[in-house]
Amino acid sequence: MNDRQHYRSQMLDLLRAEFDCAGQLHATLTAEAEALASRDVDRLERLVGDKQALMQTFEALELRKQQILEQTGFSGANRDIEACIDWCDDRGQLKRGWHLLLERIRRCQQQNRINGATLDSSRRHAQQALAILRGQPIAVPLYNPTGSTALNEDNGRSLAKA
Repeated sequence: MNDRQHYRSQMLDLLRAEFDCAGQLHATLTAEAEALASRDVDRLERLVGDKQALMQTFEALELRKQQILEQTGFSGANRDIEACIDWCDDRGQLKRGWHLLLERIRRCQQQNRINGATLDSSRRHAQQALAILRGQPIAVPLYNPTGSTALNEDNGRSLAKA
């Protein structure tokens, strides 16, 4: 087996492992969205642990990818990853796998942003409910100079007056 075949085999195994890990992460993020919607705190706690374990796996795989790239004389930038893939894979199988992996990672990032927005919304509702129970004034959402909503502490115009 020559060097290119050796590194092609290593990259193929690595991309498969990353693709599988990203699939598990997406499934976990989807389950997290369901748990957020149903307010299942126990399930959320378990899923957070699962997410952390998957992120540690991703970090280990990323370290391995960096090692392969260094061994082949490439850096870790995305363009160099693709150059390394082109160098060791004349059939295009790795490049297709790389693009599928990037797409799966984008879906994970999108679901994670959605989950974060859901969590933030729930947090704001809980804070408003606590303020009502404590007899405190409720912060009114305002537009700030950038056009996004903010609470009273920022300078802005009340949504009701905008």
